[in-house]
Amino acid sequence: MLSDGMIGQKALALALSGFATGNLNSKIQKGAQHFTMKDIIPSMIDYIMPPLSEEEKKAQVNERLLSFMNSAPNAHKFMAKADE
Repeated sequence: MLSDGMIGQKALALALSGFATGNLNSKIQKGAQHFTMKDIIPSMIDYIMPPLSEEEKKAQVNERLLSFMNSAPNAHKFMAKADE
């Protein structure tokens, strides 16, 4: 658990990037582009969050669409009809 691949301190990198993005985003003006982990640690982003495979991307799209559909008023009625 002490060593975690090529970088070593993956948990530390995650914590510091979250802290840094939160700190910077709290100080920017409204309407400005927010900082992301990719802006803070671009060389480590693929290590921390590996790219999704094509199947995972398709599944993610389906999950997001289903979440969007469920957020509509009375969606449970529509979704119940779709399940039949």
